[in-house]
Amino acid sequence: WPQTIRPIQVVVAFLATLPATSSAFANARVVDNSRHVLNAEESRGPWEFGRAARTAIFFGGVPKPPNPIKVVQKLIGGGGPRQNIAPGEVMYTPTGNPLKLQWGSLDDVVMGGASKSSLNEATGVWSGTIITAGGGFAGVRTKLLVPPLDLSACSGVVLRVSGGKGQRVKLILRDDEDWNGVAWTQSFDTAANGGVAEIKLPFSTFVPTKYARVVEGLRGLNTQQVTAFQLTYSKFEYNGDLNPNFSGGPFEFKIEKIGAF
Repeated sequence: WPQTIRPIQVVVAFLATLPATSSAFANARVVDNSRHVLNAEESRGPWEFGRAARTAIFFGGVPKPPNPIKVVQKLIGGGGPRQNIAPGEVMYTPTGNPLKLQWGSLDDVVMGGASKSSLNEATGVWSGTIITAGGGFAGVRTKLLVPPLDLSACSGVVLRVSGGKGQRVKLILRDDEDWNGVAWTQSFDTAANGGVAEIKLPFSTFVPTKYARVVEGLRGLNTQQVTAFQLTYSKFEYNGDLNPNFSGGPFEFKIEKIGAF
């Protein structure tokens, strides 16, 4: 590390951009659902500082000065180059990664939790364990896409996912470079029998959220500037409601395809 930048400074700056765990989860509603019995009573280990640090470093989640070139582009109304995506185009499979997507884990460790997951990029298997005590979500997210994707010729994203037992997962799209910017979110259910589910998610039904709370009054997703993909499996749905198709503990899904339609 350079003499002027230490790992602790990186992590402190990153965590300062996130809400406190207590406030982020304080509004969760209690429901009579046997699948949530283990919420508050699960045992968990200590917070893994090192894992939180690695997450911060991987995603560049530390505030930094704006890029002068990008500032000028915004002022003159230009957004820089884009990569055009056509309907029917495949953007990711385990055996083909034409966009060279770089995936990393984004689990609740960044908010003090103990859940842990990872994506095997060779097989597309995303697996892990959800610990709901002090957290309750696991996810994988791509690094910023450079250049961003222009999906304006398409109607939405199509996923093919196998495994699972009918759990509800969120697909999140980003349309800016802000680490904690608006997360355009849509939920979908995996196949109840553990088989293959192919799900079409129209752009028109993505919901703007921040920390699983709906942000009101925003324009729609900017499909001309998709900057990241993210999948999240969380005990929370939206605005404090619990995910009705969630269970803590081990999980495993296989991401077989991400495409456009």
